[in-house]
Amino acid sequence: MRFAVVTLLAGAMMLAAPASAQKLELKFDALAAKASDKAELDLDGGLLKLISAGDGLSGIKAIHIRNYEFAQTGAYSDKDLEPLRKQVTEASGWSRVVNIKEKDENTEIFVSIQGGKISACLVLSAEARELTVVHLVGTLTLAQAKELADSDVLHGLTGMADDVK
Repeated sequence: MRFAVVTLLAGAMMLAAPASAQKLELKFDALAAKASDKAELDLDGGLLKLISAGDGLSGIKAIHIRNYEFAQTGAYSDKDLEPLRKQVTEASGWSRVVNIKEKDENTEIFVSIQGGKISACLVLSAEARELTVVHLVGTLTLAQAKELADSDVLHGLTGMADDVK
């Protein structure tokens, strides 16, 4: 599932010690209203600690996932993502590090660097009939990323997001 691959890629990008990051506004009410299926997941604080205890997510402070599926192509446009892109491009410390454009797909990864350390990651994965936004706050070492990839944590989070639908 593309969602899991994008989430892992975002996690692997976070390689430094913790720092605080700006909270992003993930407001997609208009998109959610158009979606045939939606999943919205917000984990932070104590709830994240309970779910991820011993599962390689110790550096992650918050996970925010938005996934919208649409019945028809063209139900949303690139302009729907402009407010979120504007937040990160105008905020201090954020940089786009990946921009992949293919025929009907676009993937962008932004990282926030504060105090010389990566403190957050934003992944936008847009397909013709599906949009996924993943915002991770915190850090993950390469060893933790490997442990996470080898565990069932991503599948559990994906399943949890699917259960929200």
